[in-house]
This record gives sequence, C-alpha cells and structure tokens, in this order.
Amino acid sequence: MPLNFDREEKKPIVSVIIPTFNSSRTLRQCLESIKNQDYGYVELVVVDRYSSDSTREIANSHNATLLLKGPERSAQKNYGAKYAKGDFIYFVDSDFILENNAISKCVSTCTDFDGVTTINYSFGRGIWGKSIELKEWFLAHDPLIQNVRFIRKGAFLDVGGFDEDLVVGEDLDLYARLNERGYRIGSSDAVEWHVGEPESLREIVNRSFYYGKVVRAYFGKRGAYARKQLSPFKPDLYWSIVKTGNPYLVSLVIVDLTRLFSSILGLFYSLFD
Repeated sequence: MPLNFDREEKKPIVSVIIPTFNSSRTLRQCLESIKNQDYGYVELVVVDRYSSDSTREIANSHNATLLLKGPERSAQKNYGAKYAKGDFIYFVDSDFILENNAISKCVSTCTDFDGVTTINYSFGRGIWGKSIELKEWFLAHDPLIQNVRFIRKGAFLDVGGFDEDLVVGEDLDLYARLNERGYRIGSSDAVEWHVGEPESLREIVNRSFYYGKVVRAYFGKRGAYARKQLSPFKPDLYWSIVKTGNPYLVSLVIVDLTRLFSSILGLFYSLFD
C-alpha cells in the first residue's frame, strides 16, 4: 500500500507487518480490512515464508511490499520491522480482520504510550470453532495474556524485537521485555477478529501437537509463569463460562482435553527428536 506523503498535518506512518505461509485462505480478507481503515497513512508489508499457494500473488495484488524470509514468524516479523518505514509498527497475523477504526484507535492511544494492547476476538465455524471462539472471548480480557501488537518502532528495535528462538509465546515474551525495560504500555479498544480457528478435531490435534513440539523454549525462558499463562485449564475462566449457561461448554471441554493431550504428545516428541 503506497504511503501518503501529501499530508496537510503531520501524522505518524504505521507499518502493518503481516507474516505469511500458505495463507491464501484468509489473506485477502485481512488485506481488505487494512485497505478499508479510516486512517490513511499506512505502509503494508507482507513477509512470506516461501509459500507454495497464491499468497504472494494476493499480496502483490494489494500493492504490499513483499519480502521473503524464514524459518518462522518471529524472524519474519523482525525482518519486516527492519525494512519498515513507519513511526509505528502493527503486527497483524494473516488470519486477522481489523475493524475499520483499529489503526486510528491505536495511534490515538499511543499519544501517551510506547505501545498498546488490542482486543483480539475469535470467529469460529462449526461446533469446535464456536467452542474455541467462546473461550477466546474470555481470554481476550485475561491479564496474564497480553500482546503488544502496536508499538513504536524505536521501542521495538531497542529491546531486540522478537526472540527468534521462540515459536510459541514470542509475543508474550515481547510484552514482558518491554515492561522490564520500563516502556509504557497502554490499552486500546481496537478490535481484531481471528478468523483462522481450526474447524475440526483433526486440525486441533495437528496444531496443538506442533505447538507442543516447540513450546519448550518458552517454558525454559519464562518458567512457571509461562506454564500458568499457557495452561488450557483456568478455573476462574471456566466458572465465568459456566455462569453464562453457554451451550458450547461441553464441546469446549472436549477441545481443551484434545489440546492438552496433543500438546503433551508434541512435547514428549520434542524431547526425543
């Protein structure tokens, strides 16, 4: 997306960085939501991990700056930040859809902060996707799980960006390091919708097994606090859901048990791989 330099008043440029890998199923919706923002000073950067589908063609059709980088998303996002021209960086996953005032809300809130958290809701399909959507709605307000997706470029580079040894928890780790360094983190009511939730138990098993294989690095870095953050069972959260009487509670228990056992299998696999 071309930058708008013909500005009557100086407004900060926001570089939206999207890491992709075979993301054609959701990328077009994501890019359209960025194109339709009510904030006009946006640079769009897609960092692709050598996709074999039409991901790069979709990025080019939306006039994004296209970069190629691997092996994982932490490295991709750091690479995108290195080339970003913006005053702020907004890290957006390829299966996110932004509400049309998300960027302007973040810019406005960042007047007094170095970075801001956003609200991330899930949009699920089918019984399993709807079950995940239910839990993610509550997790979006969990103080243990906070991500700084929108941040001043200088602050991001000062703390060294994402830890490229982490595949899981890299965003939680960034939030912790920013706080440890004394940067000011605020809260924005900008909303993102995650539309890439798995729709079958097979997808849930495969994704959880993969995360189980790579989560050991984050546990090693953040210890007991990481285990508390990523635990699939949170009594207070479940009690909040029970009180709503939501019909997806039973299926959510099945989802979380599936996630737990698949992650444990992945973790054991990583010990002997």
